Amino acid sequence: MKYVPNMLSFMRLVLLIPLMLLTPFELPFMIVYVIAGVSDMIDGPIARKYNVTSQFGATLDASADILLILVVLFRILPLIEFSNWIMVWIVIVIVMKALSSVIGYIRHKRFILLHTYANKFFVVVLFLFPIFYTFIETDIVLIVLLVIATLAFAEDIYVNATSIEVDLDEKGILFRDK
Repeated sequence: MKYVPNMLSFMRLVLLIPLMLLTPFELPFMIVYVIAGVSDMIDGPIARKYNVTSQFGATLDASADILLILVVLFRILPLIEFSNWIMVWIVIVIVMKALSSVIGYIRHKRFILLHTYANKFFVVVLFLFPIFYTFIETDIVLIVLLVIATLAFAEDIYVNATSIEVDLDEKGILFRDK
């Protein structure tokens, strides 16, 4: 069981190859995408349950997550029509995430990806985006996603700017002990 979480993260990296080659929104793409997403959802809980967490595993998981998001966005964004103001909002959210990372690095001398409830909720909604896209109007799905991202990344900025010590498993500012 010791290597299962890292194997799942590594598998997610391998699944990037078919995601680059398959046609977005078609069944084979969606199957590979769901497998990659589920591997992301279960690797952390497995590592914590069996007490096999490591800095290497956390870095591998975060790297696989970021690359999965980038590959999927690279593949599907050119196929999606959305308003210019939504594109501006997307850029703002990306800048917020980058700012959070820079603040975290400056203050704590390492790259920080917080596992707050807001971030987890954002990742779930982001994961579901390609599925919802086929059933719901694009702007509605994007607005919901961007509202969640804006709140999550604003919280990241606040936590990274004010925390004295890094707690990657911070639940969020609303869940702190007073």
